[in-house]
Amino acid sequence: MSAPSMVFTARYAASWLGVDIDVVEVLAQEMSPEDGCLNVIESLDDDAVSTTAFTRRGLDHLDELLDQRRSDFIQES
Repeated sequence: MSAPSMVFTARYAASWLGVDIDVVEVLAQEMSPEDGCLNVIESLDDDAVSTTAFTRRGLDHLDELLDQRRSDFIQES
């Protein structure tokens, strides 16, 4: 498998999935770099801003997590 050459921001992922960015950020907490979830920082300063980003594989994994959450919600209703 080739290494990813680009990543997509959490804001892009939210738009792609049609959900609020807060949903994406919550789901991202369940993911690791191996799942395609990364943090991009602007500098090495202690107060540097961090942006959540996803590889193409990460977007797919995020979509699967969202589907699972929706399925769990329907079953609970």
